[in-house]
Amino acid sequence: MDFILDIGGQDIKCFKIRNGAIDSIMLNEACSSGCGSFIETFAKSMDHEVSEFAEKGLHSRAPVNLGTRCTVFMNSSVKQSQKDGATVEDISAGLSISVVKNALYKVIRAASPSDLGKHIVVQGGTFYNDAVLRAFEKELGADVIRPSIAGLMGAYGAALHSMRFEKSSMLDKNGLECFTHSSKTAVCKGCTNHCRLTVNIFSDGRKYISGNQCQRGLGIEKPDDSPNLHAFKRDYLSSLAPKAGRRGKIGMPMALGMFELAPLWYGIFTALGFEVVFSKLSNRRTYEKGQFTIPSDTVCYPAKIMHGHIQELLDQGIERIFYPCITYNIDEKAGDNHFNCPIVAYYSELLNSNIDELHGIHFLYPYININKKRVLAKNLFDCLKGLDPDIAPGEIRKAVRQGFDMYGNYMQSVRDEGERAIRFARENGRRIMILAGRPYHADPEIGHGIDKLAQSLGFVVVSEDSVCHLEKLKRVSVLNQWTYHARLYRAAQFATHNSDVQLVQLVSFGCGIDAITTDEVRSILESAGKYYTQIKIDEITNLGAVKIRLRSLIGALEESE
Repeated sequence: MDFILDIGGQDIKCFKIRNGAIDSIMLNEACSSGCGSFIETFAKSMDHEVSEFAEKGLHSRAPVNLGTRCTVFMNSSVKQSQKDGATVEDISAGLSISVVKNALYKVIRAASPSDLGKHIVVQGGTFYNDAVLRAFEKELGADVIRPSIAGLMGAYGAALHSMRFEKSSMLDKNGLECFTHSSKTAVCKGCTNHCRLTVNIFSDGRKYISGNQCQRGLGIEKPDDSPNLHAFKRDYLSSLAPKAGRRGKIGMPMALGMFELAPLWYGIFTALGFEVVFSKLSNRRTYEKGQFTIPSDTVCYPAKIMHGHIQELLDQGIERIFYPCITYNIDEKAGDNHFNCPIVAYYSELLNSNIDELHGIHFLYPYININKKRVLAKNLFDCLKGLDPDIAPGEIRKAVRQGFDMYGNYMQSVRDEGERAIRFARENGRRIMILAGRPYHADPEIGHGIDKLAQSLGFVVVSEDSVCHLEKLKRVSVLNQWTYHARLYRAAQFATHNSDVQLVQLVSFGCGIDAITTDEVRSILESAGKYYTQIKIDEITNLGAVKIRLRSLIGALEESE
């Protein structure tokens, strides 16, 4: 067997098999388009039962080309096809083909059908639909295996797995007869995240709680003492408290590029006598504060949430806000170039154009060079002399040196903590997860507590920038011109050289650049027989799906071991 494709009512699960073990797992990312409910919706809209609708699709002579777009746009295409004279048979067949192509080219991202291999098993309730099965075989150009219990294969597999255990925790007959279940919602107040919990209560008084990002939601106060680099970064940045200065307050949004460079700017502006006020780490309310000034819904969530950080500073009465435009990141000599992400680099321009309140204060967003200290000092002098004509170039040059010392100390502390985390994991027999992405993915709202979830599953969590220095620079097959990506590739190479290390990549919806990184990271890991796990994150919190992925990773590791 080379490949298993499971299309259910709400999701698509794809398993690549290598040497008798699961080699990689892929799930659909965003919604249920291309699944069983997708076809069911259209069947009902045409007054047909699903089985009848599927049967009609088998007899189509000219299936409608509907592409693989989402349900909203597909609905328009179906209506237009009906106006053009398409029959129910042609629409049913077209939708079946759409489901197949969505699975192959959007979820699996196969370059060609042959990528799946020769021996393929299909399962899931959607494959009871003969039209979908036939469309899949035609697209592959080969026959596939569909079990007679396609829709029950998951349950059948669970039953087989349970046979490995000597004792079952299943309820007996009497327990089932007396079984009751109720649920209620609650909000955890253990911290500022205010997780929305679902509390399931069973007949024997036991409870199952979901929706929590840490153990406090379960009533467990003692935290996991294992290292977590994402938490380490949050604690460090939260410690940058305002210090009263002779030149008054200046606000900085703790988001996007500021998330990593905060120690640099804190050191510079504090040395210059400013009281540096950072916005707080994000939560859902941060997003809600700025959502009405977001001009495009297609931009990534880290950019959207920046609007809330700016609004938070404005609400505090801060009359001077600093967020510069930075084309190049600090050159770490690890790639072909050291560009900043365009969104991160120039988002100040968009903020200035879309938040009217910024026009009534001093919003400072100069274009600066952070790779040459003298040039940076001149950039800052040109920017700040309007705030205080007494500020001197020599004073700024001295402050820049102090700022870079503070930034260097911060980055060294991240590397030191990464090495400590690895030692801790190996001394205690724990798996290591590189939860890799951009620096701002450690933000509690953007990362949705995935680091804490991984920690609760037994992983010691490190970040890509805390371990990439342990790997020698190697050539990659793409143009390596982004600072954050250069770290990511080296972290992936580090994972390939250490059997106890796994890498999970966090990717923001709407990030075009990450389309390059995901393929390259997958290639690096799979070249050494490692599993590649990708988690796409946006403003929607769905830790249930994330938990499935991480548990699938653990299951695959245990199976291969």
